[in-house]
Amino acid sequence: MSTPSSIKLEPAQNSFLNNLVKENKPFETCAFLLGKKLDDMFIVKEIVPVENVDSSNVRFSIEDEKLLQIYTYSESINLPVIGIFHSHPSEAFPSKTDKFYMELNPVPWIIKSTTTNETRCFILNDYVNNTKSEFTELEIKIKD
Repeated sequence: MSTPSSIKLEPAQNSFLNNLVKENKPFETCAFLLGKKLDDMFIVKEIVPVENVDSSNVRFSIEDEKLLQIYTYSESINLPVIGIFHSHPSEAFPSKTDKFYMELNPVPWIIKSTTTNETRCFILNDYVNNTKSEFTELEIKIKD
């Protein structure tokens, strides 16, 4: 089965994420996206914001206990984690640190640049011949 080519956010969800970035600026902000994979699209049903315990404008980290709570909650409502959102003070492209964590969390990562205001979504490609290939960019569809 192939990876979906897009991720869908409702306009209110997109506004929520943009406001989250504004409220937490200058620090990186992060949220987990819960939802479903349907045909060629990831569909976001719920957004769970999380505190950046680093209070940093160049990285984020989440308490282990909070991660466990999010995954337990997502399982209890039958909405898996289908994506991770976070902001960047630079371009909307995965950093080296992001690449490492994308291997551990192989879901789409939506990245919002706080300098260009651009928002993009990436998923790490599968391993090919034991070498990691590049990212695939997913289209972000904002509609009801």
